[in-house]
Amino acid sequence: MHYGPCTSAKEGRKIIRLAHEEIKEKLEAQYQEVGSQEIYARRKAQVEHPFGHIKRNLKTDAFLMRGRNGVGAETSLLATCFNLTRMISILGVSGLIAKLMVLTVPMGG
Repeated sequence: MHYGPCTSAKEGRKIIRLAHEEIKEKLEAQYQEVGSQEIYARRKAQVEHPFGHIKRNLKTDAFLMRGRNGVGAETSLLATCFNLTRMISILGVSGLIAKLMVLTVPMGG
């Protein structure tokens, strides 16, 4: 046993590792190679905005429905709300209405 440089405890020093520590270290090394700031910036730009909007602005932090069909329907409604608010912020209400009027199919009699 090596006491002086590592510890002054009578029973030595214990080093505890996770069951899959080597996998964790490998993933951390890959993360550092790519550049953590670049990954964070890309993720923030692409994914975080819709989820942050849904969570904060639509006040949704959990699904109200249960089961795959219910959660899918709720997710579709939330995504539609996000897309509409995004289009309104980009085009404005009158601009969105004008774009939708072009897509309107005339009703025949």
